[in-house]
Amino acid sequence: MSTPFDAIIVGAGPAGSATALLLARAGHEVLLLDRREFPRAKPCGDCLSPEASRVLDRLGLLADVLAMRPARLNGWRIISPAGHAFAATFAPAANGDPRVETAISLRRELLDAVLFEGARRAGAEVRTGLHVTDLLRDVRGQASGVEARDHDGRTLRLHGRLVIGADGLRSVVARRLGLVRRAPRLRKLSLTAHVPGITGLGRFGEMHIAAGACVGVAPVEEVEGHDVAASPLANVTLVVDADRFGRDVAPDPLAFFACTLARFPAIASRLPPLDPPLRLLASGPFDWPTRAVVADGAALVGDAAGYFDPFTGQGIYQALASAELLAEEADLALRRGDVSARALRRYATRRHRALRGARMLQHLIDHVVRRPPFADAAVRRLARAPAAAAALIAATGDLLPPRRLLSPAVALSFVFGSRRRPEAP
Repeated sequence: MSTPFDAIIVGAGPAGSATALLLARAGHEVLLLDRREFPRAKPCGDCLSPEASRVLDRLGLLADVLAMRPARLNGWRIISPAGHAFAATFAPAANGDPRVETAISLRRELLDAVLFEGARRAGAEVRTGLHVTDLLRDVRGQASGVEARDHDGRTLRLHGRLVIGADGLRSVVARRLGLVRRAPRLRKLSLTAHVPGITGLGRFGEMHIAAGACVGVAPVEEVEGHDVAASPLANVTLVVDADRFGRDVAPDPLAFFACTLARFPAIASRLPPLDPPLRLLASGPFDWPTRAVVADGAALVGDAAGYFDPFTGQGIYQALASAELLAEEADLALRRGDVSARALRRYATRRHRALRGARMLQHLIDHVVRRPPFADAAVRRLARAPAAAAALIAATGDLLPPRRLLSPAVALSFVFGSRRRPEAP
């Protein structure tokens, strides 16, 4: 029997690597596992909300991320099915903190490599190429490690006092714990590509909405001299209703990708030819709720702990923020020698409180976006209500509590509009 680790973390994405870094920094023996070798491509919109920069700074990794020369986004521009649009910047909600005046947009293979290396430097033992297939349990039924298979098909049994599932939407850990609540009801799939040569991007991300589909576009690399006329590499992520379009995607994903983007007039004319060897990465569905995020000897974090919809682009921040909460509570539990579900319950409570408002906002936005007449009306109104538009962009940037969208000032701006012109991208 191998000497048990204090914590075994399954999945080395942002949530897993950040948790490993923090627990290792606290003096625990940590094993971080991933089935892929790093760096590796990952389907994602690549954008971190502004508040994520403060978390990266607390992790000691913000300078390393900025050294990757990410794009810095001043805000977002939203375009409705009928062509109405509004834009707003993050800066007014940043309160003078330069870390959060802009969002970061960086390819996930680069971001994840920085986080992964940060965990290694903090003292975590890292192993890649191991596919976790099951959990080990002690005589009480408490999780006590993992069973994994390496590239050669050999089975390893790795023991740990605490098992943390950070292994994404289809988490093996969540399934083996019986914590997945139900199959997805909101069935969306995404196709992501990194496309050079898109004109007119500037320093705003863009979200284009159509019936049954939306597409996000954002640069993912720094532009020399802040040249807004430049055409940097950009992330283009198309999200569609899988029930409606799934059969059309399967025969030729690239053809479907190009054809569907042509439905968005505000972006179609700015795209270069979308031909091979353009690489598409697919993901979805995203609606994976969990019954709980803790069990005896185990906890879930990041997408493995439950996810809904990527429209607001808050996933990476939520993963990093949840990792901070879990690391704090797991450290206490490990030091007390009690990693039962009861001992880890405070993590579940704190995570729920921290994410509750953002999740409610995600559900509301999805309700509007999936109904083109509602989306047109909302975007048209926000174009005439700069205070409400700024508050919405700040809330989706994690700079403003979503409950502030219900404040009298924001509500009055949305209902009656304003003479002040909105921010121009």
